[in-house]
Amino acid sequence: MTDAAPPSLQERLRPICAIIGAIGAVLSVLAAFVAIEAFSLGGIFYTFSYHSGGWAGAVAFLMALMTVGGAIVVRRSPALGSTLLYVGGCGGFLACGGIWLIPGLVTLVAANLALWAITDPFADQPAGARS
Repeated sequence: MTDAAPPSLQERLRPICAIIGAIGAVLSVLAAFVAIEAFSLGGIFYTFSYHSGGWAGAVAFLMALMTVGGAIVVRRSPALGSTLLYVGGCGGFLACGGIWLIPGLVTLVAANLALWAITDPFADQPAGARS
């Protein structure tokens, strides 16, 4: 029997970031389909004014794909995942407005948690030391 060290805070945050990022990504894809005017969801998605159709829908769909990519890679690389989630969350809101409010907030929560999940490169050894 080996005594394995308990997982660090960073290792425990990665799956949580992936789950919250996946929820934000699904909501982003739904908001992008509404912005493209592929279908209508009604309810809370239409609470605020939003832009739809044309370039706004195309940019929204691109930003939704970025959030999906960020949710996928956040477990392996929290820095890259956080960057993709930030760009997707903020860019989608700028592209389509209020329809992206809820997906954007969920995505930005996942991006902030992913920043906490980045491991400290100086924790075990000094900078420049090789193992």
